[in-house]
Amino acid sequence: MKLKIKQQNYLLLGIVLAILIIWLWPPASIMVPDCELDGNFGDWRGRSGIDDMTGDGRSGVDFKRVDWALNVNDPRLYFKIERYRPKNPETPLECRMFIDINGNGRYTDKIDKFADIVYQPRNQLRGDVSVQLYNMSGKVVGKYSGAWGDGIQQGGRRFEFALSTEELQVLPAQPLHLYISDVSGRFDNMPDSSDIQWSPFPLVHKSKAAISILTIFWLLSTAFLYRHRIWALHYVWGSVGLCFILILLIHASAVEYALESGTSLILHYVLGYCGILTYIFDQSPGTMLVLIRFDQSWTTISVDIENSGLIEMSIIFCLIVFYPVYRGLNKIWAGLLGVLGVYLINLVRLSVVIILIHEFGRNMNYIAHTVFGRLVFFVLIVALYWRLITRPSLHRTGRKIEGD
Repeated sequence: MKLKIKQQNYLLLGIVLAILIIWLWPPASIMVPDCELDGNFGDWRGRSGIDDMTGDGRSGVDFKRVDWALNVNDPRLYFKIERYRPKNPETPLECRMFIDINGNGRYTDKIDKFADIVYQPRNQLRGDVSVQLYNMSGKVVGKYSGAWGDGIQQGGRRFEFALSTEELQVLPAQPLHLYISDVSGRFDNMPDSSDIQWSPFPLVHKSKAAISILTIFWLLSTAFLYRHRIWALHYVWGSVGLCFILILLIHASAVEYALESGTSLILHYVLGYCGILTYIFDQSPGTMLVLIRFDQSWTTISVDIENSGLIEMSIIFCLIVFYPVYRGLNKIWAGLLGVLGVYLINLVRLSVVIILIHEFGRNMNYIAHTVFGRLVFFVLIVALYWRLITRPSLHRTGRKIEGD
């Protein structure tokens, strides 16, 4: 009876701790503040962007920098455009953003869009911005306006705006190509040659209440299977359930953003030794700009949930934690060793993918990811599973046979 009460107390304590962890888990906003359309540009520090040289456009339409960003669960794509200080800060800027929606390198397909943008410094503190989004038949599909720019006092240099993903007809993680030019298309482009590739993924729907209910159900059912010694189902249900909970908990949290930032930083230095020019950004975790040698264009590599190794690290950790070969703290140490191994393997995979894209261009993107990257990952991950799961099982089985 005392043992049964003790087990019940442990289960209750586990439920309370799980709920506390879920509700107090640090959100992503701790590391990356949201962008706001307010005409203030402090929230753009460290965001993804590229610079342009001075003097390649006439005064007032000489682009200096373009930045792009998104907020979690916000169906808008945010942009900031900056020009070199014009001689007259009241000079308006009229430019056009071309968006290749299907990412095929052409900007004339029916689904593609372009946006006419007008920035007019209005007074000392604010500038007006108006944006009209068109489809390729010339029909207006979206209008946006607001006091989102610098005023005359700040030199009339910067402004921000956002485009709706619904009106763009963009799906999450869909690769886009885009570039900006003055409205005539004769003076300055940003970038100067080719375009920018970006795969925005702003949608992350998480409910703490739903995750809490799922966790409690998982704890109770796993405890039931353990108590009744249904070992095979206990292993499958326990490891799979814990894996789902970990992914739901870590995704779009400060932990995932730290993982993405660390991965981008390591890749930045590793690829630098290989002579590949990349840029990373403090406030855009996991975003890496890679200069493609093939056509001197920029592409964005997103170290997100698919590329960070988070799913694979969660899987191997949970499989080892519930694996009966390991006992006590050895489960945790072996699980952490598996996490480290997957992290390093994923770094190798991403390095191979980026090197191939850099050498052979964007057309290599699909093959680099789905063939060469996955092949490298598969071979190395099988070796890791052999070392941490299969080999210990064979040794244990061998010792039992010898003992018999």
